[in-house]
Amino acid sequence: MKKWRKFERLVAMLTSEQYNEEEFTVIPNAKVRGFISGRKRQLDVLVDFRYDSDLSRRIIFDAKDRSRPVDIKEVEMLEGMMKDVKARHGYIVCTSGYTKSALARAEQHIGIKLVTEAEVEDFDISNWDRCFTEGNCGGLVLWDAHPGIIIDEKVTIHTLGKCDECGAFHVHCDGCGMTKAFYGDEDWQCGCEGPWFWLTSTETEHGSTELEYHANYLILVLGNGQYQVVDRRAL
Repeated sequence: MKKWRKFERLVAMLTSEQYNEEEFTVIPNAKVRGFISGRKRQLDVLVDFRYDSDLSRRIIFDAKDRSRPVDIKEVEMLEGMMKDVKARHGYIVCTSGYTKSALARAEQHIGIKLVTEAEVEDFDISNWDRCFTEGNCGGLVLWDAHPGIIIDEKVTIHTLGKCDECGAFHVHCDGCGMTKAFYGDEDWQCGCEGPWFWLTSTETEHGSTELEYHANYLILVLGNGQYQVVDRRAL
């Protein structure tokens, strides 16, 4: 694996540990449509609200693993990306520091964090699960939430994640040990055969005469007819 991809995965893992999993979803290698450009923009790590399209606390991370410091031009490029995807905050995570002018420019809206070379070298991804979608996309799954389902006072724990390559939602049921990857609009019931099932649905969130913006939702449907959104991925 190329070192820069390993670095992006390290940043995604550190980010998922930092943000409250019940409120935020962490999406590695996210691809979202810009509000200004109308084009798909690639983000090393995106932090969004897990349940709805409120962008008031959207955060993006730019991971830079290289030998020279971050300069002011790169800070301004990230600021432009923030405006395009309507991110409230942006962070540049780098291994080689930053220039004084970059730091001065970044202090307004953009943060800079340092990750040491040793942290990248020591980061072990051998225990990350490979994507469960058919066709072997080559991605790894970042597990970032552990919701429990309570039916008749019995708790069943599930683990939720997303592939860092194709973006597919993943659900693992601790009860029966089954894992499902969702890519597109699908539904699935695990081997527990409980009165619930999972489904994914693509919904329009923003629209205009020229552009439409969508998100893929992971939804838990309970046996009593109720449902809840448990994860969201902007498209």
